[in-house]
Amino acid sequence: MRGRWSRRAVGRRRARPARLLAAAASLGLLAVVLPGLGVAPAGAGTPVPGAGSCPMFPADNIWNTDISSLPVQIHSPQWLASMRSSTTNLHPDFGPSGDPSNPYGMPYTVVPSGHPTVNVSFQYASESDAGPYPFGADTPIEGGQGATGDRHAIMVDPSTCTLYELYDAHYSAGGSTAGSGAIWNLRSNALRPAGWTSADAAGLPIMPGLLRYDEVLSGQITHAIRMTAQTTDTSYLWPARHEAGARSDPTLPPMGARFRLKASFDISGYSPQAQVVLRAMQHYGLILADNGSNWYFGGTADPAWPLALVDELKSIPAGAFEAVDESSLMMSPDSGQAGVVDTPGPGYRLVAADGGVFSFGDAGFYGSAGALGLAAPVVATADTRSGHGYWLVASDGGVFAYGDAAFLGSMGGRHLNAPIVGMAPTADGGGYWLVASDGGVFAYGDAAFLGSMGAVVLNRPVVSMAPAPGGGYWLVASDGGVFAFGSPFYGSTGAQALSKPVVGMRPLPGGGGYWMVASDGGVFAFGGANFHGSTANDLLNAPIVAMG
Repeated sequence: MRGRWSRRAVGRRRARPARLLAAAASLGLLAVVLPGLGVAPAGAGTPVPGAGSCPMFPADNIWNTDISSLPVQIHSPQWLASMRSSTTNLHPDFGPSGDPSNPYGMPYTVVPSGHPTVNVSFQYASESDAGPYPFGADTPIEGGQGATGDRHAIMVDPSTCTLYELYDAHYSAGGSTAGSGAIWNLRSNALRPAGWTSADAAGLPIMPGLLRYDEVLSGQITHAIRMTAQTTDTSYLWPARHEAGARSDPTLPPMGARFRLKASFDISGYSPQAQVVLRAMQHYGLILADNGSNWYFGGTADPAWPLALVDELKSIPAGAFEAVDESSLMMSPDSGQAGVVDTPGPGYRLVAADGGVFSFGDAGFYGSAGALGLAAPVVATADTRSGHGYWLVASDGGVFAYGDAAFLGSMGGRHLNAPIVGMAPTADGGGYWLVASDGGVFAYGDAAFLGSMGAVVLNRPVVSMAPAPGGGYWLVASDGGVFAFGSPFYGSTGAQALSKPVVGMRPLPGGGGYWMVASDGGVFAFGGANFHGSTANDLLNAPIVAMG
């Protein structure tokens, strides 16, 4: 069966070096590990639209960090009260304006090669980067060329991965002016000098905090969102570098304050596209970056924004948010690099097609097939009851056992109508099931046959299966559709277009939910399953094919 679509946003967490060293040799990933330090160098973040070789800052930048497990900030109730949260809904500061050529929101441009650069005269020259800037009569201005508001201008040079941002920008062939300007290396975590503004009052870049409709369509948003507040304190919190407060008052939020949508907030009644935004607000949150109307959040000026979605986002209650304390993530006050968020709870393993195994959280490593020459690629994995072992299964039905896993049989020497794609153990560990891409199920040991999709025409092929702790099993298709046999249904991605296909599934120990993983290592959590990390932003020599 299939039910309402549900999905949590993908994040990034570094695995422990000992496990990567043991598990990833066959994938050639040892070069990215810093032995003994427990951290890896910054990888590339989500590419800048129109400048695919440029990241939207490194993957471990604070803008790109999941903060769903961080503690609540001690001043959260006072800050929310000052922002009138109990009587205010969020307001998307973007969307249709009635003029398709000039929609609401923040425009940006990726400048073509050879675009002329100009010097800009700044009102706040002592806190602005001198330039020159690739600014011209063709540069889009927030609000339009005749606007009288903030008049932000955002430019990206794809040849150098440099971000240029201007506040109160006015172009003139006789001499261009702006209130302030900031230049950013998109491959660097470096912050502005302490006390410096930028094109935003907080001294932060604007572009990484803008919501984009293309990422909503992709099904995942993996960064924080820029927001404003009417009255702020005369202080700032990392990663902000500048304040623009009305008075010194700890009950007012400072620049850099981060807010997240509470995990308890029920998003099931919202549309699939709105849920993508809401999950981002639960996992990545909002960063206070400028003074303005309370709870306005930023997005790009894009005529594609649907009015219905924009209106739906206006119904999100500000009272469902809380401020979080992200001070534990700071590696250096002068860097936007965020430390590891080590969330508690059960972990999981990712398995590559060559049999390489990667462990996250408290999941143990007991061996891999990474150094073996396999007759067919590994396609799935399953844990033993104790958690101290696991099986791998190849597409020809060959089974490999590690730790305390027992070999109970395989399809390795038999003819199959369709390749094996998944595996699941019984609750007592005395048996397991294999599943083929046509939904056919094969039982071994004390595993009981409870049904299959073998005689049903499927929209997409089955790619994996997982056991239900209380008995039964789930089958999952490549579009994330879930089929339950003797087990409850917690949700799927079957109704949503995904950027990468789903390839694996794992149940929550003890029941109540499950995870799914895509071929790029993106992880999706349902029911009571928590998000611990993923390899979605890491460069892999082989695709992820299973989850254990």
